Amino acid sequence: MISGHVFLRRREWALLASLMTVVSALTAAERQRLIPLSVLAASPHAVGEARLWSLLTSALLVQSPLFWSLGSFALLGALTLKVCGTRVLLISALAGHVASTLVVYALLALARTVDSRAFEAVLSAPDYGVSAISAAWLGAIASVSWRARDRTLRGKIATALAVVATALFGWTLRRHLSFLDLEHVVAFGIGVVVAVRLCGTGEPLGRRPGVADALNAATRRRRFDEGMERDYARRISALCARFFAW
Repeated sequence: MISGHVFLRRREWALLASLMTVVSALTAAERQRLIPLSVLAASPHAVGEARLWSLLTSALLVQSPLFWSLGSFALLGALTLKVCGTRVLLISALAGHVASTLVVYALLALARTVDSRAFEAVLSAPDYGVSAISAAWLGAIASVSWRARDRTLRGKIATALAVVATALFGWTLRRHLSFLDLEHVVAFGIGVVVAVRLCGTGEPLGRRPGVADALNAATRRRRFDEGMERDYARRISALCARFFAW
């Protein structure tokens, strides 16, 4: 029989559940003031003072609205696991958040060499949330979908529209943008690159090897069992024929 875990495998559900648990628990702890936001959130000032752990801890907090932020984060995580696999999920999440933050902070520093008063408001502003990870996952999904072998022009247009719709949905949750929001654009690009490097040539969408292998193995097993049953039936019939002939 085919396992009931068709959309995601059991270990993938466990990975996603663990990630959601950590994010939810750390967000709840910060909301209850058990851990100060200044300890967890990154900022250009914090990174400049070598508080590098904030590059990681800032990715484990969710901004308001909590329900929609957590829900969309979980959905994108599940879709990334389904379409791209575990390696792309983890690598794009880490690179998408950390690298995009460092790239934008470097651009900010470069801009301030030209004008020392530029973007002063964001220097110490708390920079946290799962949105950069979500953007990287969206980039990975879009990359695999766009490059799928069975993808038609209509399918590519649908992929582009889905990306735009997701970006607009994210914008409606916050409604204000700053220089630091360039992280989402950089993270999206990182997700695309990670998927291209790790997923290789596009496969037909929804035909990830793990699922296809399980289905093919189950089909082969069923055919083998049916063949064995027919072979046993022929042997029994032959033995009966010999017995009655004797």
